[in-house]
Amino acid sequence: MKTLTIALFAATGLLLSGCGKSEQDLAPKKTDFGTGLNTVEKTYEATPVRLIEVVSGALKGYDLTMESDRHDDLGGEITARRADGSKVTAKITARDEASSEVSIRVSPGNKNLAEMIHARIAEKVGALDAK
Repeated sequence: MKTLTIALFAATGLLLSGCGKSEQDLAPKKTDFGTGLNTVEKTYEATPVRLIEVVSGALKGYDLTMESDRHDDLGGEITARRADGSKVTAKITARDEASSEVSIRVSPGNKNLAEMIHARIAEKVGALDAK
């Protein structure tokens, strides 16, 4: 009986040890160790075919070195490198006939730069719609 009581207290202690921590405390600020916590995903009202060119232009607009560009009519993946060697990956996925999801990940977990790239994509998609 004494062993069961000790085990219960130990289990309760383990469960409560994570309480009170916010999500910001749990997520690393500068790196996400490849978990994708700092990946930024947004949906655009454009087909993947249109977005491939827009995303590629947005990455080139930041003077990134294009490493690979694999895509088809349903989406694809563009990989680029920053001057410091950091990898930027953009994945485009068709959601339906008229919209697509774009996922930007800057290694090692630079969420702010991913947001800036999305802002430039949104500008270019808006410019396409205005034409």
